[in-house]
Amino acid sequence: MEDNFTTSGEVWITLECLQTAKNITVNINDIEVLEHSVKVRQLHSKEDIKIQVIDHAYNRDAQTYSSILDQQLIPHGQYELYIQFVGQINDHMQGFYRSSYFDPETGQKRWLASTQFSPTDARRAFPCFDEPAFKAKFTVSLARSANLSSLSNMPIRFTEPMSEIPGWEWDHYSETVPMSTYLVAFIISDLHTLDATMANLSIIWSRAFALPQTSYATSIGPRILHYLETYFNISFPLPKQDMVALPDFGFNAMENWGLITFRESALLYDANVSTEVNKKRVAEVVSHELAHQWFGNLVTPCWWNDLWLKEGFATFIGYQVLDHVEPSWRNKDQFIRDHLHEVFMLDALESSHPISVPVEHTDQIREIFDRVSYSKGASIIRMMNHFLGEETLKRGLTNYLEAHKFESACQDDLWEQLTLQAHRDGSLLPHMTVKKIMDTWTLQTGYPVVTVTRNYVNGSAYISQEQFLLSSNSFSTATWWVPLTYTKQEKPDFNATRPQLWLENVRSAVVEDLPDSTRWVLFNVHETGFYRVNYDQTNWRLLISSFQELPDVTRAQLLDDSLNLALSGRLDYTIALDLTAQLITDVEYLPWSAALTALEYLDTMLAVTPAYGNFKRMVLELLDKVYNNLQFEDRPLDSHLDLLNRAKILSWACRLDHEFCVWNAKNKYRQWMLQGLEEQDTGPISANQKEVVYCTAIKHGGVDVWNFAWKKYQSSNVGSDKEDLLQALGCSREPWLLNRYLSWITSNTSGIRKQDGARVFEAVANNVVGHSLAFNFLRDNWDVIQSYYGVAFSSISRMVSASATYMNTRLQLSQLEKLRDDNADQLGTTTQSFQQAIEVVRANVQWMANSYDEVSEWLELYSKYRFQ
Repeated sequence: MEDNFTTSGEVWITLECLQTAKNITVNINDIEVLEHSVKVRQLHSKEDIKIQVIDHAYNRDAQTYSSILDQQLIPHGQYELYIQFVGQINDHMQGFYRSSYFDPETGQKRWLASTQFSPTDARRAFPCFDEPAFKAKFTVSLARSANLSSLSNMPIRFTEPMSEIPGWEWDHYSETVPMSTYLVAFIISDLHTLDATMANLSIIWSRAFALPQTSYATSIGPRILHYLETYFNISFPLPKQDMVALPDFGFNAMENWGLITFRESALLYDANVSTEVNKKRVAEVVSHELAHQWFGNLVTPCWWNDLWLKEGFATFIGYQVLDHVEPSWRNKDQFIRDHLHEVFMLDALESSHPISVPVEHTDQIREIFDRVSYSKGASIIRMMNHFLGEETLKRGLTNYLEAHKFESACQDDLWEQLTLQAHRDGSLLPHMTVKKIMDTWTLQTGYPVVTVTRNYVNGSAYISQEQFLLSSNSFSTATWWVPLTYTKQEKPDFNATRPQLWLENVRSAVVEDLPDSTRWVLFNVHETGFYRVNYDQTNWRLLISSFQELPDVTRAQLLDDSLNLALSGRLDYTIALDLTAQLITDVEYLPWSAALTALEYLDTMLAVTPAYGNFKRMVLELLDKVYNNLQFEDRPLDSHLDLLNRAKILSWACRLDHEFCVWNAKNKYRQWMLQGLEEQDTGPISANQKEVVYCTAIKHGGVDVWNFAWKKYQSSNVGSDKEDLLQALGCSREPWLLNRYLSWITSNTSGIRKQDGARVFEAVANNVVGHSLAFNFLRDNWDVIQSYYGVAFSSISRMVSASATYMNTRLQLSQLEKLRDDNADQLGTTTQSFQQAIEVVRANVQWMANSYDEVSEWLELYSKYRFQ
């Protein structure tokens, strides 16, 4: 009910006492224990022993409640703890929380309640032992109004009227398999499904008016489940798998066993409105969450320091699944761009963290739900997949899951099973173990750059490793077990991804039998190793001269490596930019995607400098062929990668004021405004053009253009479309509009959902006009933002990171440091984000001092040569 967001509940917990104790301590948070109700009784006892609760103790920081007893509990004795409690249905998208939407036919506001317990919020819904290693079987009963329905992890056993409240009913659910508290889930709502029969194992739920958007997930879900059963050689252990699209959700999705919850844009897809990027996202998220049903649910990390064990594996295996479900997408190659390159920058910071990192407080636990746990975790598993071989890895994973199913495990348990399988298969030499290799990747921060210095006289190369750090002033003595793969120009083999030799946790080695000074060598074939590669200048020049003859994955690798090596001061920018200039004849997605991501750094560093004009001219010239090849309009025979490529190319072309791109975008938007179309109809704007058309028109338009997009946001029925519009609304060059837009992200009546606040902030902060406005808003409203968004998700951390985007002066650095220092006692889950943002800005200041002149001079020479 709208005026009563509370719950009353009761819980029976059966437990075994392992050692003598006079108290029972469970986790609670934002729950009122009705102390008079608390009872403890011994089970299976021959004597009728009365155990009295004589006191109650609370630890707010540890989020615990303790029943103090009048006598000792006996080791190995079994007991039952009974508690009645009152809880809150909060609006922070954690614990048991409320969400709402408006019925488009009646305009009525519809309420629903759902759960988000990961990582430490089951304790907000009911008293429990809220740690991943404490697995239990759960029997759930939910009371609801008769006009609503409920869902939980298992099927309903039976429903009966609720005698205490007329018009209400009890849903009683079957007992679960053993599982962790963070995987328990329940929903009370009026959501609908197209298929409510148990004949279909995988059922999708959504708002009634969004049901047509469930068809894509409905089609791929069962295929993904079947593939995973085959991949792991273990059947899905539950009788059903619901997937639910929720109007408000903090993460992309949550892998609750048997009841996966999603934000709408991560599950729903409308072929007429959603972009190819949206479709890819739905496929990735569904694959990721279903992979969790084995990695994370069937076998759970003992503690959150091994979060990567479930998130890294779900990410990696999700891409393996997608390669089966959507084979034309080249997902295994896209992984390099989506995860490997994306996490390289974050993990080049001294303030990054090991994959397996000690955490204790709930704030620390929440902070490690980041790209290191997900993307780096997945990348080093991909590396294992190549140095062990895919069949060895699969058999080892199956052995691990079988050995620990319905239990918890740590990374050493996995290393043991993989080593046994690798030695059986001959995939590793006897003196090598997976633990010995992988501990160097999981227990220390960062990754290496492997430097190849060739001796062209005797045909050898000196191979050395050192940690790759963003700041050239930093130094580390860390070393790794590095699997080295390489190929040569005279007989290139770009499929040779099994190691030819190892750097066995040593600084250097020598490779023999390399070609002469007229032929290149290339290390880290297909970029299967989690490391960058630098070469001597001669080899770099040889690679530049052969650039267009190399596979697109290799071209992407060289572009990403060279531009980031130059950024960190390890390579002359003349080489990196000469290599980038080879894109003038390139039209493929992977190289362009890699280059544009790396060039994003130069774009932000140069944005307000005299060199920016030459930078724009250079990039626009490089874009000319690929722009003309793709054109502005979608084509019937476009591949998945063509659609992704066009979206990226058009975005950059219009951003840099490409004349025809801007004209097309503005013209299409103007036609849309004039046609007065239905809410979901964008007329002349195809789904894949929306992002660039919306942003470009708003950037070059006035308040009427902005207001039109805002009205379309308010009326849109498609989650991904609403996100695209929110992103585009931050493209305005009107400061007052951007300031008003920012002010709306802390208002629960503005129409911007709490889940989308960080998206709006990032859109403004990534706009060169809006960046300073965004930082000022964050600084001046820190307390309000903290109170409004809470600590559950990464919203405020994302705002802190976005604040650093354009900062590259000492004054800006001092302002960011002051914001941190002024709020030092209430940073909470943003502590790590501040450390990383400040380190990035320091590196930006250093880059301006060390590299700006070199880049500016290269751009000046390029412009004189090409345009005069």
